[in-house]
Amino acid sequence: MLASILVLAAEASTTAAELLDQAAGDAEAVKNPILPTVNEMLYAAIFFIALWTLMKFVLLPRITSVMDGRTDKIRDDLAAAEAAETERVAKLAQYEAGLAGARAEAVSIIEATRAEGDAERRMQITAAEAEVAAARAEAAAEIADAKARARSELTGSITDIAVGAAEAVIQKPLDRAAQSRIVEDYVNSSGKN
Repeated sequence: MLASILVLAAEASTTAAELLDQAAGDAEAVKNPILPTVNEMLYAAIFFIALWTLMKFVLLPRITSVMDGRTDKIRDDLAAAEAAETERVAKLAQYEAGLAGARAEAVSIIEATRAEGDAERRMQITAAEAEVAAARAEAAAEIADAKARARSELTGSITDIAVGAAEAVIQKPLDRAAQSRIVEDYVNSSGKN
C-alpha cells in the first residue's frame, strides 16, 4: 500500500511540474491584468493624496469636534449626576436630622405632658385626700356632737327616770341637781370603758 501511495505521489508531482512549466510560458506571452500600469498608478496616487487631504483637513476635524463634544457632554452629565447624588445625600441627611429632631421634640413634649399629668394627678389626689380628711374631721365632729347630744339627752332621761324611781321608792323628793351629777358621772365613766 505504501508503494502505491508513493507511485501516485510521483505521478502527481510530475503532472504539477508540467502544468507549472506550461503556465510560466503562457505568462510570458500574456500581460498580467492585476498589475496596474504607470498611468493608473499616477491617477491612483493623485486621488489618494486628494482623499487624504480631504479626510485630514475637512472631515477629520469635524469628526473629532463631534467626538470631543460628546466626551464633554458625557463628562458634564457625570459631574451633574455626581452633584445631584451629593445633594440627595445631603438632603437625606438633613431630612433624617429633622426627623430625629422632631422625634426628640415629640418625646420631650410627651414627657413634659406626662410630668404635667402626674403633677396634676398628685395635686388632685392631695386635694381629694384633704377633702376626705376634712369630711372625716367634720363627720367625726358631727359624730362627737351627736354622741354628746345623745349622752346629754340620755343622761337627762336617765336622771329623770332614776330620780323618779328613787322618789317613788323612798317616797320623798330628792335633789335633782345632785342626782343628775351622780348620773352624769356614772354615764361618763361607763362611756369611757
